[in-house]
Amino acid sequence: MLAQRSIQTSGIGQMVGQIASQLVIGLSMWAFNDADFLLQLVAWAARDDDVIMRFEGQRITSQHLDPGLAKELPTDVDPVSLILVPHLDRIYAEMGRLCGERDDDLHRWINPEMYGWWVGQDFLGVISRETGKIHDYQYFIRHFYACCHPYYNGSIPVIHPQPAGIAVTDSGGRLVGRHAITIIRVSLDRYGKMRLNFYNPNNDSGQGWGQGINCSTQGNGERQGEASLSFAEFASRLCVIHYDSRELFDILVVPERDVTRAPELGRTSWAASYENKPE
Repeated sequence: MLAQRSIQTSGIGQMVGQIASQLVIGLSMWAFNDADFLLQLVAWAARDDDVIMRFEGQRITSQHLDPGLAKELPTDVDPVSLILVPHLDRIYAEMGRLCGERDDDLHRWINPEMYGWWVGQDFLGVISRETGKIHDYQYFIRHFYACCHPYYNGSIPVIHPQPAGIAVTDSGGRLVGRHAITIIRVSLDRYGKMRLNFYNPNNDSGQGWGQGINCSTQGNGERQGEASLSFAEFASRLCVIHYDSRELFDILVVPERDVTRAPELGRTSWAASYENKPE
């Protein structure tokens, strides 16, 4: 596992701003969940200058695809990222093209196909595709608690790290943009507070997100490469989750205080940008 984490954290975060964070969390999930597949991808890319994947049964080969977001090779990253990211970038963009017009966020279909079978097949977002505004915020937060919080999900741990979407805010709580991260684990810290540990593909995981929300990278049980927040603080920035409906516990069991605090923090920071959009 230590070797896997060294691949996961050796510099790939520096690529944010050049390419989609989606590609970087792919490397982190394979490092945790399927290291032999990650090594196979590296071998294909290094030997053949090609990576092959499938989307809904259709074969995709990266070699002859046009570049996606990564127009130029990054120069300040680790060797694994340098070799793989241009190929993954093209494949991710091609999967989006193959989706065509669909009735939900395209990540719902792309992420399980690209990253692996362990990605939850069920998908929920708090931003309406039709209106671009926040909708059913408390319902969304209840789902997240019932999926991931050990007090309300039957004490089921995060077995396979999962992709998720967050809204990043600056130190003033203002929206910076949407961002992909990997949920790694949920556990009590030494003070008895429930914390969520995640991998943030950014070279400054110890970020201040306003409202007193400060991502921690050490001192609260974090392992190498992890950032953490209290569960409610993390939930206040969450906007997209994957989950398995067969393992979803009763959402009504989640206390009202928990489904009130996170939306309040969200609505007084990043979510205001969406709720105040004109019709």
